[in-house]
Amino acid sequence: MARRLRALFATVFTACLVGPVSAQPAPATFEAVLEAAKKENGLVVRLSSPGRPQAIAALTEAFNKRFGLSVKPDWAPANAPVTNTRVITEAGSGRGSIDIIGLGSAEDVSSMVSRNLVIAYPWAEVFGKQLPAIQRAADAVLPELRGQALPVLDAVYGLAWNPALIDEASLPKTTADLVDPKWQGKMAINSAFLNPLPSMAYVIGPQAMQDYASKLLRNKPVLEQGTPAVSRAISVGQVPFGVTTYHAAQRTMQNGEPQKFRLLDDYVFVFEGYAYVPENAPNKNTARLFLAWLTTEGIAVANQHEALPLISNPESDIAKLIAAHVARTQAKMATPTSLEQIKSTEVLRQTISKMISGQIAN
Repeated sequence: MARRLRALFATVFTACLVGPVSAQPAPATFEAVLEAAKKENGLVVRLSSPGRPQAIAALTEAFNKRFGLSVKPDWAPANAPVTNTRVITEAGSGRGSIDIIGLGSAEDVSSMVSRNLVIAYPWAEVFGKQLPAIQRAADAVLPELRGQALPVLDAVYGLAWNPALIDEASLPKTTADLVDPKWQGKMAINSAFLNPLPSMAYVIGPQAMQDYASKLLRNKPVLEQGTPAVSRAISVGQVPFGVTTYHAAQRTMQNGEPQKFRLLDDYVFVFEGYAYVPENAPNKNTARLFLAWLTTEGIAVANQHEALPLISNPESDIAKLIAAHVARTQAKMATPTSLEQIKSTEVLRQTISKMISGQIAN
């Protein structure tokens, strides 16, 4: 009898640990996501790109038509770190108000992953049949973050210039040219640790990059609060040229402002801009469906109104531009290939920030 009771207890105890099979969550499917999205109440997007009203309107119309929905997104541009902070605060109270966050860096995504506020999702398995390009989008993410975010655009950096102030033939051609004294005070760049230049450290090493930053700062570049501000400084004639992104320059040109863009001949700087769905999103199914569609079919819709460059798409204008440029100049790709690599330059970026603020002498 005692033996039988022990066996019965073991069976019951094991069942309690494992739980009934029916209690296990069903695998996500496209059909289940779509049906759940139809029952949700909206879509709250905090995403800076795309950001033009024409692009957002076109995306909304195309998305609703594609999936038989009537979603009216609450869409506003926002800084990903600030949005992360809001989502983290809301999570402490057991609620959430944001469905899609972006554009975020790899570090922005990692910050949310470390708090279990963003978790891996089987994008290709769920949406692959309806959106075949989703596999390419999912694979383009840095290895440590695959499944946890999707790329919306690639920030490809080079030189933009005001053709009313300088002609292309007179421009600096390489990063080494930027420290020539003749350009003193005539170039604009992001004040956030001279972004994107610290990525040169992936090729030349941190110390060589720090030495280069010191030389560049002695040339007194005009420091702007963010890369879009660099493009504005060029357009208004504050400086004849500056280091900015392909998409910022393209949008400036679309606005009819005087600006052109070219890549540097020694380095091509590329950073992925991610969007991601927090675990406390109020409309999680709509958010995942929209993000999967935006990063595949939606890119073509947005590109009719503003540039969303993605080099992971070999047929995109930016992918072709970079391929032809590298073949001609042998420029090196100064772009991170892992989250660990990005973290390895954290001290360098802090050092450059201190050089900018005057805490460390140049």
